[in-house]
Amino acid sequence: MSHGAEAQTLQGAAAAEAIDRTAALADVLAGLDAAHLPRATLERTMDLVADHLGVALHGLDLPWSRIIAEFGCEEGGRPDATVYGRGRVPARTAALVNGTIAHGIELDDTHDQSCSHPGAVVIPAALAVAEMTGASGRDLIAAIVAGYEAQTRAGAALTGDLMSRGFHPTALSGVFGATTAAGRLLDLSSAELQSAWGLGVSMASGVMQFTQDPLGTMVKRLHAGLPAHNGVLAAMLAARGFQGPRGALDGRAGFVHVFSPNPEDWRLTQDLGTVFAVDRISIKFYACCRMFHALVDAVRESREEAGWGADDVVELTASGPRIMSDGHMEYRPRSVMSAQYSLPYTVSAAVLLDPRDPRAFNAEAMVRPDVLALADRVSAEASAALEPYFPAKYPGGFTARLKDGRRIEKTLLDSFGTPEKPVDRAGIAGKFRALTDGIVPAARAEAILGAVFALDTAGDVRALAALVGAGVTQP
Repeated sequence: MSHGAEAQTLQGAAAAEAIDRTAALADVLAGLDAAHLPRATLERTMDLVADHLGVALHGLDLPWSRIIAEFGCEEGGRPDATVYGRGRVPARTAALVNGTIAHGIELDDTHDQSCSHPGAVVIPAALAVAEMTGASGRDLIAAIVAGYEAQTRAGAALTGDLMSRGFHPTALSGVFGATTAAGRLLDLSSAELQSAWGLGVSMASGVMQFTQDPLGTMVKRLHAGLPAHNGVLAAMLAARGFQGPRGALDGRAGFVHVFSPNPEDWRLTQDLGTVFAVDRISIKFYACCRMFHALVDAVRESREEAGWGADDVVELTASGPRIMSDGHMEYRPRSVMSAQYSLPYTVSAAVLLDPRDPRAFNAEAMVRPDVLALADRVSAEASAALEPYFPAKYPGGFTARLKDGRRIEKTLLDSFGTPEKPVDRAGIAGKFRALTDGIVPAARAEAILGAVFALDTAGDVRALAALVGAGVTQP
């Protein structure tokens, strides 16, 4: 039923009991079975696991990754699940560490309508609990699909001004994705899953202050690890009978009403069981803010088409939805995170560097005089024409005035890797190999890919866990 038809039905039934969307969502997700999923959805889920692992393995040696991994391993505890590239720890600790690592280089997958990164939250939680319980590959797939559904539906029910009000979507809605994935693997019933969500909603937290302090940005990496950890904790407690309140998502003081002044709660159950979020995920190829990707594609395509370079530019004005430039106009990045969130820097990197290489946003690149000189010629404006597309799409474009008198313009509604311009399995595998080259021995990298793409027939996930847990060595 469409949103409009559903609204008319509700308005015409004033005496009817209000829809309990939290319960309706839990009923479907608690019983989700991989055997009933479309084949394409199964395959896409395995693609997303491969993408997640490539991103995480690439980021193992980053400062924030080392800190959180050392912390988790030193804490000790039951060796139930694997920390990528390291040892075994309690499942919720593995989810914390691996989620933080996976969100550490801004290349993890995104869901546009919810403005969130589901893979870095859901997959670490699911892998940790699947390893702990000895779950089959198909059970893992079902858990991941269910987790993506919960996180993206919860996030999409909030209005698009969430970030402008200072909330970080992944940190907020992620707890529902992780709780659902863990709960599915712990065989929680619908009532138990609702109780787990009731616990998780009190753990939903995350603010955007990291965009205001260029030296205090490591916390952003935790915004995937924390909900992954908290979701596993909530599911485990609910499995033991620790009760949370019903109506966690759409109750009067539930998630969507607390965090949004005008929630679109119908999104919690829209097309439930027939349209799956894993089929609508965007794969990132640039290690920068997702808001910039169509803009970067527009710059790169225009350079190929019109043959211009940095030395030709007098001034360049980027355009997009207001959120693309708000809080993103730092001209002298002081950390990797601030470079990744800087629109002027990203435009300059797209012209002078290879934005597909994460090193285009590292500490050495962000102080290059030529990159900063071009960034100084970049400005931005909010586009009234592009504003309505957000958050369903993240459009972007630019107008450049060149020294030879030419005026160059290009705008794209979608970037490469979005559902409208999808990347296939070969593209996913290519990204994995590029990110793990020089970090994971080539033979083991291929073994990881082989294990991921055979998850639908795997008796359990522990062989995959052993492959990603092995220490990082040079090939």
